[in-house]
Amino acid sequence: MKNRMQDLDFEQTVAFDKVQDYEFTRKAAQRFRQVVSLDSFEDEDADVIFHYLYKEMTLVSFGDHLKRYIYERAELEEPFSEVPQEVYKDIILDSFKETYTPKSMNPTSTKLSALVNNWLNQASVKRETVFLLGFGLKMTAEDVSDFLTRVLKEQDFDFHNPAEVIYWYCYSNQFGYYKAEELKKKYEKLEPVQMDSSQVLCSNDLCLDTEEKLLKFLARLKAKRDDPMSERSQAFREFDRLLYHAKQIIAGLYQHDEEEKGGDKVWTAEKITPSDVEKVICSGIPINKMGNLKKMSASILAKHFSQKRFSRQRITNILSHKLPVERFDLITLEFFIVSQEMEDDDPFNRYKHFLTEIQEILLKCGMGEIYIVNPYECFLLMCLLTDCPLAVFSEIWEKSYEETEETE
Repeated sequence: MKNRMQDLDFEQTVAFDKVQDYEFTRKAAQRFRQVVSLDSFEDEDADVIFHYLYKEMTLVSFGDHLKRYIYERAELEEPFSEVPQEVYKDIILDSFKETYTPKSMNPTSTKLSALVNNWLNQASVKRETVFLLGFGLKMTAEDVSDFLTRVLKEQDFDFHNPAEVIYWYCYSNQFGYYKAEELKKKYEKLEPVQMDSSQVLCSNDLCLDTEEKLLKFLARLKAKRDDPMSERSQAFREFDRLLYHAKQIIAGLYQHDEEEKGGDKVWTAEKITPSDVEKVICSGIPINKMGNLKKMSASILAKHFSQKRFSRQRITNILSHKLPVERFDLITLEFFIVSQEMEDDDPFNRYKHFLTEIQEILLKCGMGEIYIVNPYECFLLMCLLTDCPLAVFSEIWEKSYEETEETE
């Protein structure tokens, strides 16, 4: 596989990195190729991947991304690693003052200086904080989009959400926070205007270069506000489709076992429950006395995987609309499907097929492409390059709990 490592290249899609000595994406992509090229990768794949994730991989925080963004925008001359946090703090404070941006979108008694310190040190922040920083730092719509998709690893602007449409319009035209507030008040007074139910709402199809066009669009949007068609429901439909496909695969596995033991039960996708899905995909995670997966906090890779697992509770909550579908869910399901349907294929072909499929799904859901800096996504990509992806996936989960027990 080594002679094909140059094809495992995320750099060609990297427009977010400019700081020469701190390029998260490029460094992560280069290290990824180095790890999967090791001689030991083929024979000790699970150990090599686990060691890389736990011992070597850099966890890039929101604060680090924010510092890098300011470093580039402010054109600071000293090496990135030598810039004191106070410099970033002062730049943010000055920018918020210059743009007349409030310290929060909601009432708070916390001083702006304390909030800025938190932003510069946080592993992650709420979506609302990114929108506030967008105004405070005079970001472009593209800048905010990068923070939403690459840093928070969430969906891009939701063009079914009036507030986010207004924010996008303001960033695109470099209008400030209070203009956005003014437009939100105008939206509240708008009379809904019926629109073609087949109309697709996304930034690529919109030409909102005047306030008049924006308000016309918002009036049509208001008429559709209660319609289930939204970026989130689009993700739900993808989730539902992938989950059914996964259930079909699991039913096939169960049917094979049934025939092996001479039974006559017939397994179909409809008979597969969220518990069955959990049992197959999360087989490497130990369970407690109550039959539930052990707490995520007991895993040594909890921070790497953002506290998420594909548990039966998570699946049930998504199906009952108590939890939104996230990119984690779609990526995990697609990984499982590809790992099973292409189990005997060449690892490199399997890897490329997965990337093609998942990039299309994520794009359709407005969630941004696979990001190699995300530890969980990097983990799945490495597993796909092994001979038995799902087995390696499970083994690493198992090791992450065993390692915790050894350190206690």
